[in-house]
Amino acid sequence: MMKPIFALLMCSLAAPAFATEASPSPMDAKKQEMMKAWMEASTPGEPHKLLASLAGKWKYASKWWESADAKAQESVGTSTFKMILGGRFLQNESKGLAMGQKFEGLGYTGYDNVKGKYISSWMDNMSTGVMHGTGSFDVATQTLTDTGTFSCPLHKDRPMNYRTEWKIISKDSTVFTMWGPGLDDKEYKQMEMTFKRVK
Repeated sequence: MMKPIFALLMCSLAAPAFATEASPSPMDAKKQEMMKAWMEASTPGEPHKLLASLAGKWKYASKWWESADAKAQESVGTSTFKMILGGRFLQNESKGLAMGQKFEGLGYTGYDNVKGKYISSWMDNMSTGVMHGTGSFDVATQTLTDTGTFSCPLHKDRPMNYRTEWKIISKDSTVFTMWGPGLDDKEYKQMEMTFKRVK
């Protein structure tokens, strides 16, 4: 008789434990929800695959305009695009000439899953500031647009606005164009870079 009673006692003691496992506490549920959100936010998706398609070595021909009515200054250079941090960001390292001077630049483009926007930053040897922007990709025109701000020595009291378009012509050809303010604060086309893939 003792065995059935002992077995019944064990089942009655185990029941609360099984109930606890089946019904997690509100705090445990919140943690699981938080972990799921973090996983979704940190996992590269289709927008990151688009950026990855640009990885490789490129040569470019650039045109720079000092003002809206100025003659374009032309130069050439090279760029290396590579995905970093587990395929989350496209790094752009460019070297060449700009307005008769040695030019070096380093930029990063990614896609923020939380904001649902492309994000960018750019720095080079022609400034001590960093440009920051956000944008979107238009599938119909295969163009990544970006708008943001940068610090200008002629307008120390406020950040200046810029906008860019990065058009994918083919897997081996892209065109990057930037507009920004002139001395009169009116927007004009400042730069155009035509990229051809080397490998």
